Amino acid sequence: MKKFLALTLVLSLVVILSACGRKEMQMLWWDDGTEGQVMQDLLDRYEEETGVKIELVTLPYNDYETRLRTMITGGEAPALARVTEGHLNNFKEFTLSLEDVYDQSNFTNHFYNEDGESISLPLDITANGLFLNLDLLNEHDIDYPTLGDVWTWDEFIEEFSKLIGVDGVAAPGVFDHQAHRFMPLMYQHGITLWDNAYTTSNLTSDEAVAALTLLHDMYQDGFIEEFPLAQSNNAATLFRTGAYGFHMSGNWNVTGHAGEVDFEWTVVPMPYVENRATILGGKSMAAFKDSGMEQEALDFISWLAEPAQHDYFTQEAFYLTPRFGAEVDYGEFADQYAVFLDEIAATDERFVQDWLTQVMIPGMYPIINDLVEDAAQADADIPALLAALETDLKEKMED
Repeated sequence: MKKFLALTLVLSLVVILSACGRKEMQMLWWDDGTEGQVMQDLLDRYEEETGVKIELVTLPYNDYETRLRTMITGGEAPALARVTEGHLNNFKEFTLSLEDVYDQSNFTNHFYNEDGESISLPLDITANGLFLNLDLLNEHDIDYPTLGDVWTWDEFIEEFSKLIGVDGVAAPGVFDHQAHRFMPLMYQHGITLWDNAYTTSNLTSDEAVAALTLLHDMYQDGFIEEFPLAQSNNAATLFRTGAYGFHMSGNWNVTGHAGEVDFEWTVVPMPYVENRATILGGKSMAAFKDSGMEQEALDFISWLAEPAQHDYFTQEAFYLTPRFGAEVDYGEFADQYAVFLDEIAATDERFVQDWLTQVMIPGMYPIINDLVEDAAQADADIPALLAALETDLKEKMED
């Protein structure tokens, strides 16, 4: 009897120790607005339905890629992570194939590995856009367009230059520091970045020089706030102070601005040169190799891809949905989202495909971020910067 009790205690201790040492399933995340709480709601629902708990680990976006890389290379890969195209490109060799996990034909904006296998579930699609502080504009008699009445960059600069030197105004506006907020200027000048992918480009063309010179001049004239170039200053936070007339960003800030500002704001069409154009992006959910919970991660993605869960996420987070046939009610933000959808509809397919070619370049985002930071300097040699950009991007693909 004593031997039986001893054996029972030993077995119980083994079970307890095993449970204590069990690795908890983690999802890496960053927040642009309220979508973190929406995902937490879904994780709570998933735990109720399956008994599987997933910890949402939220990080600052500026630290996100470094932390993800450290975890992967250190043998502590997360089971799941919210990712951009840039993350997928840089970490695609570490991601799991999702070929048989969900019906890919129901979604757009897929990302593939070298074997042509889908490696992410699209969560949303994004577009660049222009936010305006209407209180400030109305106070200083600044004209702005509405949907269906698009302005040129010359008209835009002429109007917002009225805010330069005005008491209480830090600058006419602010750009996100990420340089893909600048890249639509290339397309608006009528060129693609690449003629033949990674071989011949238009990056040293007169149009490209004109586009980057336009940005350079806006910084030098005090038209755009320089602080976000340090990448430690959030342009959205600056805009929300009410000291800026515009914010060049993307649709993910709709809910963020709505919850944080005490002035009236809206979204209007971006200015154009020869063409209207935006850049499409989006975030996805990926599962990672060697997390120790690969199958559990795939099971969750399969569940998340179902219409009930996926549509809940895009509707409650007020994101543009990548799911075909989804019916998402944007409620009080319907007018703002109509502008973003119009920007997407006005963008030529060749520009969409060109940007997809561009984001396939590993490490592309830091390179173009550095380009914009350098171009904003007073002594910037614009043609030389663009020539160096072309060389750097080609070398990345050769490597």
